[in-house]
Amino acid sequence: MPSIESKIVDVARNATFSHPLTRRSFFAAMGAAGITLGAVACGAGGSSTSTAAGGGAGAGKVQEKTLCQVTTLSNDYFVAFSDGGKQAMDALGVSMSSVEDQGNVNTALGQVGNVRASGGKSIFGTPATEAQAAAVTKACQAAGILYASSYTAPAWYTPADADKWVRFITPPSTKIAVATAKALFDKVGGNGTIIHVPGQKGSSSDDQRTAGLNAAAKDYPGIKIVTASPGNWTSEDARKAFTNILPSVPDFVGVFAQNDSQAAGIIAALDAAKITGKIVVGFDGNKQNVEYIAQGKQYLTSATVGGLTAGILGVTIFDQLNGVDLSLPERFLSQGALLVTPEIADDVLKTVYAPTLPFDWAKMSKALHPDDWDPQTVLNPIDPREYYAGVSQDQYTLNSAWNSADITGVRTEYAAAFRSGPLLQYKDQLVA
Repeated sequence: MPSIESKIVDVARNATFSHPLTRRSFFAAMGAAGITLGAVACGAGGSSTSTAAGGGAGAGKVQEKTLCQVTTLSNDYFVAFSDGGKQAMDALGVSMSSVEDQGNVNTALGQVGNVRASGGKSIFGTPATEAQAAAVTKACQAAGILYASSYTAPAWYTPADADKWVRFITPPSTKIAVATAKALFDKVGGNGTIIHVPGQKGSSSDDQRTAGLNAAAKDYPGIKIVTASPGNWTSEDARKAFTNILPSVPDFVGVFAQNDSQAAGIIAALDAAKITGKIVVGFDGNKQNVEYIAQGKQYLTSATVGGLTAGILGVTIFDQLNGVDLSLPERFLSQGALLVTPEIADDVLKTVYAPTLPFDWAKMSKALHPDDWDPQTVLNPIDPREYYAGVSQDQYTLNSAWNSADITGVRTEYAAAFRSGPLLQYKDQLVA
């Protein structure tokens, strides 16, 4: 049976009424196809635009404006993602606007429609759920808009299924979660109750981090995991979820927060309740949380540097518009994550988290540096047969294009290309 998002895109492509959609979904789908039918849902909560308009390192190249799509700018990770994207695009002389979709499929599709209607050619961002990821990817494909995304995508659905989906990047969430959970369990002596605060239902990274936590717990019989309500990737929701479960878990030793914004909310709740001595871990490497680690408030995070992820996606769009043709394995990548502990937190803050990110964005571009490009982090091509092992191919099946993909060759190329930048000193410690 076709999914809802495939029905929406079908309407967008064919302008028919063959599927029973809601009026709002229909208007959003029409917008995705570039048909303006009155007001279409736009980003709620605000948007922002970079000031670049030509010039920069990309002078003389195609410098088409682009859109950065995030869930909410009340989450530190998405703020960092948007800011990093702006820094990269400014360096290349590309104008970029940021919008919030609030994790709403219709809103996200309306934003695709706005790009199409205004003559835009590209979008990059972080879809909140697998449903949104598929819907936006398919809408961009139908509208002829280049799309680059991170973190969340349905299992077995890859850029081989949509040529306008030019790149997907994600940290290896399950692998990182296993390492994070084991570090937490070891820190508490292998015994005691851990409160788990999940992220957002329907998100690939949320599912994978939970899977990693549970996998690690199998080797620690003395650990008991108690799960709170979802924190929905935000500090406030996580604070509430954690506070609500506290009366039923009076004796616990640590907290496994599904991202750093949630960890910040949990730390605030611990401070308010004057509870000390609990070990808190998170994910994403938000600057505030790396500061917490340096101060002893948080024990560990996994830093992929959201601004770097956004910058890589933005540079990918720039390269595509300037004729760079990426192979299939180059379009489906795992980004290295650094496990930040108290021992290295101060150094990471000094070398990686400057207000202006210390990356050479132009050097990342194959269009600008065809012979000496440098990703400045570990980017490891994903083999979907390994990545989705054990996951049924019900909704999507693996595209046969992967049968001839040279994954090993691209892994070798990308490993050799990483030669500079602030993360080079941690190259052997990056999990990818």
